[in-house]
Amino acid sequence: MAQQHGTQATDGQVTRTDHSGWSDSSARAVLQLMVESVAEMIGFEVATLSVVLGDQLVTVAYTGPDEFREYLEQPDPVSVLDPVAEHAESWGRFRFLASETYDDADLEGHWLVVDDEHPDVPDAWHPHDALVAFLTDDEGRLVGAMSVDRPVTHRRPDAAQRRLLERYAAQAERAVITAFEREELVRQVADAETARQLIRSASMPAQASLEAVLQHTHRPLIEGFRATGSWIQVFDPDGEGRGYARAHDGEPVALSDRMVDLALHFAPRLWAEQRVFVITEDCESDVPDGTGPLLDQARRQLAELGLSTALGIPLGVARECLGFLVLCRRPRDPAWTPGEIGSALQIGHDLGAALMTARALERERNLVRELQQLADYRTQLIATLSHELRTPLSVISGNLEMLGELDLEHPATQYREAMARGTGRMAKVVDDLLLLARVSDPRHPLERTPVDLRLVAEDVLALVGSSARSKELTLRVELGDEPLLVPGDPTELDRLVANLVSNAVKYTGSGGTVVVAAARRAADVVLQVGDDGLGISEEDQIGLFSPFFRTTNPDALSQPGTGLGLSIVATIVERHHGRVEVSSRVGVGTTFTVTLPVA
Repeated sequence: MAQQHGTQATDGQVTRTDHSGWSDSSARAVLQLMVESVAEMIGFEVATLSVVLGDQLVTVAYTGPDEFREYLEQPDPVSVLDPVAEHAESWGRFRFLASETYDDADLEGHWLVVDDEHPDVPDAWHPHDALVAFLTDDEGRLVGAMSVDRPVTHRRPDAAQRRLLERYAAQAERAVITAFEREELVRQVADAETARQLIRSASMPAQASLEAVLQHTHRPLIEGFRATGSWIQVFDPDGEGRGYARAHDGEPVALSDRMVDLALHFAPRLWAEQRVFVITEDCESDVPDGTGPLLDQARRQLAELGLSTALGIPLGVARECLGFLVLCRRPRDPAWTPGEIGSALQIGHDLGAALMTARALERERNLVRELQQLADYRTQLIATLSHELRTPLSVISGNLEMLGELDLEHPATQYREAMARGTGRMAKVVDDLLLLARVSDPRHPLERTPVDLRLVAEDVLALVGSSARSKELTLRVELGDEPLLVPGDPTELDRLVANLVSNAVKYTGSGGTVVVAAARRAADVVLQVGDDGLGISEEDQIGLFSPFFRTTNPDALSQPGTGLGLSIVATIVERHHGRVEVSSRVGVGTTFTVTLPVA
């Protein structure tokens, strides 16, 4: 009698050769050779070997007539073996179910009777006989079953054959256990690699904050290591840092201060020695010396959380220990395997790299935030001081104008004129500071309207024309006849062009040439202001657009200025999503090129 799988039949069966969930082809080859040896050496026409996958028996090796294979389409439940365990005689690992010891109803249709001839000999094998070996692991759990049927002698096995069958069953049992262990190791390696890849992805810029790294690594760690919970303690250079403890479902878990002490104590020593350790309820594997009290506290914390074992992993990069990772399991969960423990340290390196990146980016963001705050403070300070200076300057200027109406003697007139010139220069500085503060203030958004840059340039040239004529300069204007519309603020664009043109006139000697040109180029409007004046050295060009920058050229220093004009130009260009470039040689001249998007 043989065990039936799947559809009912009338002449014979074996377990199906379905390998889903069983990927180790070398193990299958060994098991196939084993059942063939059993059939040939002991003398059976049919031999099968099935493994337990979940709650099902799945055949992984079979030898026998091909006509039986058509009944191997579906697996059987493990419970199909229950009647054998209940009624059969124990022959070691094998159970012999004699036809005379049970009723057909006891097998509930899960077994098939092969209609063979029943010879009239002593100890004859009856078609209702069954011989099945129960294969178990070291803890007594069923891992598979080996069955044989249709002995070539037509007799039930004698003592010698039973001893051989027991040996083959023992070998098959060990082979099945080894194959399961290899399958488990392959799965663990795959899970650990998946966890590593997901942890590496946590350091991508979109997830680069430290909090994001801690959140995104919880799920892959739990799934990759089949853990019940995870805890990551990140160390800061100046303190304990922060902890992120979560249960399997992601819910936060409160940890005591003694657990933080445990992390601070263990992690640096473990990282220096490049190893991990396991804490269990009654023992621990290779932990640092002198840690007994802390380990006792850790065990109590595990017990309070309903956990039984923890895998401790140091996190770091190079020689720096950045944190501590703990993965936990419950009493009913399996023990940590050598494969999982071996993969854990590499996880410590990968997660350490992600933490290092996140920490560096977090420091960079904090620095940028502080710099932005300083820039805002500077802008507010400049605006406040400029406003405060404007009032007394207005008073001084007004009084100087009143003095100008009086009939003063010659020395007094000179003093008044000198004070008026100084007041005018101070007022120019204040006006430039206020403008720079306004265009630099992010709280003062740019309101864009279409502005014709050609008309702006013509207005500026009309204003500086008298200054150019007084120096006998040649003004060459190349603006074309078509509008050059750009989106922006008319006042700011007027100041941009005015600063560039007035600088060109100021730093060009008598009889020189100033060129102002503007044209449409593809999706941009390009403005160029050039001269054949003093020129700017390469060293000075580096800080040219910085506030209060003054050149090192003594001839240029003799000209009055605030050092804010080009800084205002650069800020206005940036606000209008354009760019400004300078090309200059000392003694040859300078050309500024401003590119703005077309309206």
